[in-house]
Amino acid sequence: MASSDLGTYQMLWDCENCDTERLLGLNHRHCPACGSPQDPERRYFPTEDNKVAVEDHELTGADRTCPACESPNAAKAGFCGGCGSPLDEADSVAVRKEQTSSSAGDFADDSANAAETEHAAADGSPSASAPSPDAGDEGSGGKARKGGLFAGAAGMLILGAIILCCAVGGIFLFWKKDASFTVEGHSWTRTIEVEKLDEVSKSAWKDEVPSGADNVSCKKAERSTKKEPDGEECVTKRKDNGDGTFTEREECTTKYKKVPVYDKKCSYTVEDWVVSRTEKADGKGLKPAPSWPSVKLKDKGRRLGSEREGDRKESYDVHFTGSDGASHSCDWSESNWKAAAEGSTWTGQVGVMSGAIDCGSLKPG
Repeated sequence: MASSDLGTYQMLWDCENCDTERLLGLNHRHCPACGSPQDPERRYFPTEDNKVAVEDHELTGADRTCPACESPNAAKAGFCGGCGSPLDEADSVAVRKEQTSSSAGDFADDSANAAETEHAAADGSPSASAPSPDAGDEGSGGKARKGGLFAGAAGMLILGAIILCCAVGGIFLFWKKDASFTVEGHSWTRTIEVEKLDEVSKSAWKDEVPSGADNVSCKKAERSTKKEPDGEECVTKRKDNGDGTFTEREECTTKYKKVPVYDKKCSYTVEDWVVSRTEKADGKGLKPAPSWPSVKLKDKGRRLGSEREGDRKESYDVHFTGSDGASHSCDWSESNWKAAAEGSTWTGQVGVMSGAIDCGSLKPG
């Protein structure tokens, strides 16, 4: 990230006592209209039209507030310029948060009230001259927002109700209850896939085409993307120096664009095993015992049209009737399937809302 200083400018402040606006933070330590001391917590950033540059200004640090009259004084001052009190135990004034421009280079409007509110929020206390948006107008001199505190409380109640509804809904969704079940029967299925060696059309990038491929045809295609620099994106930032001035600097970061990376995409044919059919055997009850389907292969060699056995799959379902008369089914291992005798009773759980059986919870008895 590249950064460059654009200059130092004066903060502005508004006098609370006589309402004089846009006083200079560095030059006007006191209001030229009524003499009131500057309040450092009411300093704000100017608009572009109201910027006043500071020539050859020496930055010595944030001002210190006089403990006697609360006037701001330069960091290197030994005595208050307003009342003459020593500044040995004076605290540094608070500074504003850094201000960042939009992508268009504009800054949000600022004001003395906004500055005071920001400082009050940082201190964790309400501002006397800048009431919060929720504050009422009784005795505050501020304008009450319609709804006031009730609106905030109502919002919290609504949020609480939503959270409660979600929690209750979740409980009901996953809530289960105990139930009893009776084994009504058994069923099973066994399948064997039959694969055939065939000429298959495929596609791949040129460096991934297998050596034995035939009928290879390639053309240019986008394989990926890469990032390339595409100029800069700059924002201007304003830093409150705490002494009635602020420094402006520009920060720029490199922008990137996605650029396609091209390669050769090829279509080709290759001999490969593909599933041509599936042989199936199924039945009900424990007897006769489950068996694999009979498979007749046309050719067991390795030439086009040859066949071989592929994946074998099996499933064993135990069928239950619940105490409420509802039917359920569980897919178990073959050993557990055999152990579930027809007519035997089991205990387990079902979903209160879904009515679905929890097969993992079932136990004999």
